[in-house]
Amino acid sequence: MEPGFPTLVAAAAGAALVVGFLKTSLGGGIGLVLAPTLSLLLPPSAALALIAALMVLTDPFALRLYWRVWDARQLKLLLPTTVLGVIVGTWVLSAISELMLRRTIGVVALAFAIAQLTLGRGGRAVFGTTPGPWIGLAVGFLMGFASTVAHSGGLVGGLYLLGLGLPNPLVVGTGVVLYAIADVLKIAGYWRIGFLDGALVLAALAATPVLAIGAWLGVRANRRLPRRAFELILVAIAIAGALRLLAR
Repeated sequence: MEPGFPTLVAAAAGAALVVGFLKTSLGGGIGLVLAPTLSLLLPPSAALALIAALMVLTDPFALRLYWRVWDARQLKLLLPTTVLGVIVGTWVLSAISELMLRRTIGVVALAFAIAQLTLGRGGRAVFGTTPGPWIGLAVGFLMGFASTVAHSGGLVGGLYLLGLGLPNPLVVGTGVVLYAIADVLKIAGYWRIGFLDGALVLAALAATPVLAIGAWLGVRANRRLPRRAFELILVAIAIAGALRLLAR
């Protein structure tokens, strides 16, 4: 049974606070936190589309808060394959079964989280400051793909950028630029395959003030979180979300 518009607005308002906060504080975990919860109220396809609409509306706030706070080298490396990952992810969403989709994203997120815990122990960088370009290209593709099929690209990108030894603001700021571009492509893809409709767009627009509040709170949390706590929270969200996806 399709939810009524008041239910959509209520779901959008609650999700908006989480999207705004996570987008500007941790830079990831949005899909793994929200998608399972929203799927209790909405069809999974509608939950994905609503989150995407909210993320697009959050991007201007996030870009303003993190303007020029990014790593230009990593942007140039990651962006082309991130776009490719979005395109492939949209095609997969129209063809793959929901069960296989959940399991694939769960395994990927869990693998990245475990790698960060084991290789990044003691606060050292996982990859070092100059990893081979093929690593960045592969991560960019995985970011775009995971972002499209489960809004979990922020976890993939965040763990990679943390593994380079970048400070918290650069991790989030670099991701903000990448996802601002990817989010526009995702919205177009969701609309084309029938996930997104006018009612979801209106519900997301109605929740815009709550997005601004969440974004404002998130950037202040990012500045105050110790690096290790920041890393552990990101990893914990990845593990909890991945296990939830795999167990369903």
